[in-house]
Amino acid sequence: MENENIKETTNKFLDGTWNKSTFDDKGNQLSYERSDGYWHKKVYDNNGNELSFEDSNGTWYKRVYDNKGNKLNYEDSYGYWDKRVYDNKGNELSFENSNGYWSKSTYYSNGNQLSFEDSNGYWNKRVLDDNGKELSYESSDDIKRNQS
Repeated sequence: MENENIKETTNKFLDGTWNKSTFDDKGNQLSYERSDGYWHKKVYDNNGNELSFEDSNGTWYKRVYDNKGNKLNYEDSYGYWDKRVYDNKGNELSFENSNGYWSKSTYYSNGNQLSFEDSNGYWNKRVLDDNGKELSYESSDDIKRNQS
């Protein structure tokens, strides 16, 4: 994010070493540098969400957000990635990652979670009345509730 109000701080230590950071007007750290040559840089969107990171060791990651601020995708220099899908209300419908884990959820129109399942075999289901009160709940770990 380009910003004309970048603030810089420098710390000098008695042993002759130093570090320097730059910040945008929202207080987000944009860069960091040390006297030993290490550095890192970060990029943010207009909402303050961190979009990317890279450093002098070759480590990096990237994130993608939707216009509501929900994280959609992540990937990094170690080969890890994940992705998420949301409904119009911002509820996470699905998640999956490079380790093979996944999850899926469904929701009532009021935003309360109706069901959840994941790749580890866990699941749960709820039944709610029209006012959102839980009528019943059951899950793969043998939890069952019925409300009167």
